[in-house]
Amino acid sequence: MLNKLRLIPVLILFAAVSVSCEKDSVAQAPVIIESPLTKKIADSSGVVAQVFSDTLFQVTPGIMETDIHYLSTDGYAMHVFILEIDTKHPGLKLKAGTPYNASAYAMQTVPDMAKYLETGNAKVMAAVNADFFNTSTGEPRGIFVKDGKVIKTTWANARSATFMGVTKTGEIVIGNRAEFAEQQNDLREALGGGPMLVRDNQVLTQTDLTVEPRTGIGMNASGKMYFIVVDGRSFYYSNGITITRLGQMLKACGATIAINVDGGGSSTFMIKHPLADVWQVRNRPSDGTNRAVGNAWMIMAQ
Repeated sequence: MLNKLRLIPVLILFAAVSVSCEKDSVAQAPVIIESPLTKKIADSSGVVAQVFSDTLFQVTPGIMETDIHYLSTDGYAMHVFILEIDTKHPGLKLKAGTPYNASAYAMQTVPDMAKYLETGNAKVMAAVNADFFNTSTGEPRGIFVKDGKVIKTTWANARSATFMGVTKTGEIVIGNRAEFAEQQNDLREALGGGPMLVRDNQVLTQTDLTVEPRTGIGMNASGKMYFIVVDGRSFYYSNGITITRLGQMLKACGATIAINVDGGGSSTFMIKHPLADVWQVRNRPSDGTNRAVGNAWMIMAQ
């Protein structure tokens, strides 16, 4: 009887080792990388240790989505969602989304903002959340220009340091406070942002070392725009990122200038799904549901 009992743990151990080896062989199977952005980020950002999955598809002509599940170089599970937008593609334009498509301060989820912005001739194809905001009133922390009207020119704090806007001639601009002051009367749309992440193709040094869900926006000289959301606050799904690493990812994508916008539970990555006429939030907001935010950036298609 004693001999039989001694055999049991040996058999269990053998089974456990066999299962472990099978799992390791599956985990180490090569991933076929479909997206050029995934390859760029994996090769040159210093952020990715291993890619687990890579998805690439067209949202609409001129807009490509890349989704990456990866292991960070810090050893954490991560999910990132990226839109590469050809701003020179005919019929695409950038529009500031606000609650109820109004100039008054309020809060609304990004999909609900899209409902008020969309018209019969212009469809909202993609969006991300934008500026930091007062969670009681919805007032943005940075500047605010809508439909050619300059509504807010003040900045809440040092973190509110940047803006993105569309000029009255249709040019998309990203800049700092001084550049906004120079250009504000020429802008048709503008929303504030947080720290500058990339400038003149260089990743900038940051003092904020916190790890959170993040949203970033970048551009290059040829008119490619990048919307990026990195999920966080979920250990087994995605752990978040520092704004320095967010800048490294945006530079790897090709952005020569990039800014950080609101993150945390506000981070929202939405598309008009190519297989159904519905808006879909593709990431997993850390609140567990879509947060009502102060404003958003929308890509419209005609």
